[in-house]
Amino acid sequence: SRWKVRFMKHPKLSNNLDVGQRVSVIEWHEDGTARVQYRGTQWDGLLDSAATPKREQMVIVEMRGSQLVLGPVPT
Repeated sequence: SRWKVRFMKHPKLSNNLDVGQRVSVIEWHEDGTARVQYRGTQWDGLLDSAATPKREQMVIVEMRGSQLVLGPVPT
């Protein structure tokens, strides 16, 4: 139908609202993943790059399913 052609061709952008938001890291694991506090609950996080320093405050740069991809807080 015309509605589908007009409105379904663009991907959903809902995850983009999370990009750029700060999260608090609860703990870092040896494999580079983290447990973070965001939006009132705990999430799994991972570094956007092996070179990214692990900090207590990070920024969401991407979402991969239910995992938050974390980058450094801009200075």
